[in-house]
Amino acid sequence: MTSISINLPENVFSDIHKQPNEFVQEMRIAAAIKWYELGAVSRLQAAEIAGLSCSEFNDAVSRYQVSPLADEVLEEMEVVNRHSLECNTQTKLSLQEIAALPIEERHKLLVPFIAATAEDFCNDPELMES
Repeated sequence: MTSISINLPENVFSDIHKQPNEFVQEMRIAAAIKWYELGAVSRLQAAEIAGLSCSEFNDAVSRYQVSPLADEVLEEMEVVNRHSLECNTQTKLSLQEIAALPIEERHKLLVPFIAATAEDFCNDPELMES
């Protein structure tokens, strides 16, 4: 893990009524939530940045009343891709055929499944890290 150092005004901890370790944890959470909201990182990456489990990160997102752009974009892409897949139902590809596709086409085919898979890893106890 990489360590960084920042300079802060001396009165910052007394002004916000937090100990340095609490302040650092709060900064990690706030930064992770903002980056997640902007779509710069996934929910799983944001939880890791914040130093939280997936369920703790979900709680923090709720506390901050964040409506993440990433989720909205994925939902819209899923609708578009579902429609596209419905129009092309004759074409069924094997995993090897999908793997051989150019990355853009592969992404278009797999995007509808990404959000559901990420949710599985956040919510299914069998898939969660111990």
